[in-house]
Amino acid sequence: MSKRGLPSLSGRIFRSILIFTLAGIAAFTLLFVGIFSATMRQLPGSREAMADFFTGELAVCVLATLMVGTVLAFAVSRLLTRYIMRPLDNVDVADPLASKAYVEMEPLLQRIDSQQRILRTQNEELARAESMRRDFSANVSHEMKTPLQVISGYAELMANGMVPSDDVPRFAGLIYQESQAMRALINDVLILSRLDELPPDEASALPVEVLAVAERAASRLQKLAEERHVVVQVQGTPARIVGNEPLMEQMIYNLVENAIRYNEEDGQVLVEVGENGGEVVVRVSDDGPGIPVEAREKIFERFYRLEKSRSKETGGTGLGLAIVKHGALRHRGSIEVGGEEGQGAQFTLRFPGIR
Repeated sequence: MSKRGLPSLSGRIFRSILIFTLAGIAAFTLLFVGIFSATMRQLPGSREAMADFFTGELAVCVLATLMVGTVLAFAVSRLLTRYIMRPLDNVDVADPLASKAYVEMEPLLQRIDSQQRILRTQNEELARAESMRRDFSANVSHEMKTPLQVISGYAELMANGMVPSDDVPRFAGLIYQESQAMRALINDVLILSRLDELPPDEASALPVEVLAVAERAASRLQKLAEERHVVVQVQGTPARIVGNEPLMEQMIYNLVENAIRYNEEDGQVLVEVGENGGEVVVRVSDDGPGIPVEAREKIFERFYRLEKSRSKETGGTGLGLAIVKHGALRHRGSIEVGGEEGQGAQFTLRFPGIR
């Protein structure tokens, strides 16, 4: 019996066949006895003959027939049950569609196969996510170790009075720079953690004026652009999407910051905002060295740097583009990388516009 109190399918089939067979044998026996009795009544002295026959030979024959019929009914029921259940027993749960089964079972087997494929996909995604989490934790630890060592080393020298008074401002400046780098890294880690763990909050999704957001993000980077002798321009037409405005600003900020850091001296960064076919398009272009075609997917991986030798020179946490990609997906959008290698890079964000 199952937990719900229902018998097994094989047991139900066996009992049904057995009952049907026994009922048939009993009905046939009663019919035979009835015909025999009706025939005997028409003969002279039938009453005494019938009494002798029913208490003698006929009774033995009837009982023997019933016993043999019961045994045969049990055996036939068992064989028929096994024959009916064989296609069910032979179903391969690992590959249900490869099994030969009844036509009536095909929808169930298709559903099982579909559920298994979904579960396999989910398990693979979970394994991949777990691997990414481990790698991410290791990378975060590694990235934090360097600024911590610098801060700890300089602070120890200053605490022990081993730094000349003239060098104290320089050492303090280095400590400040490294602490800011660590602060930026922690902020990016927290943003990515929220994007990974929290589902999209539809209640907080509001209309966002993308051109205004792009202008605000570019203005925040004006000082960095001046330091690196790069001109940042924002142009386009007002366009609105439904989304999270702080996240949208962070995404555009990261793209413009990368375009400034990896640009040529006296280069230009152009931010264009507009609509095209019901989509809101944000395009950030620069005059830098561009991105090789083979690396255009890898640059969105966490802590991936195209030029490791320039990572210290250009700054950044290595998480900016990962945040952009996750943010685009969160807004039901996409990001593309274009531009000719050696002639600048071009990042294009596309989002569903407000109709």
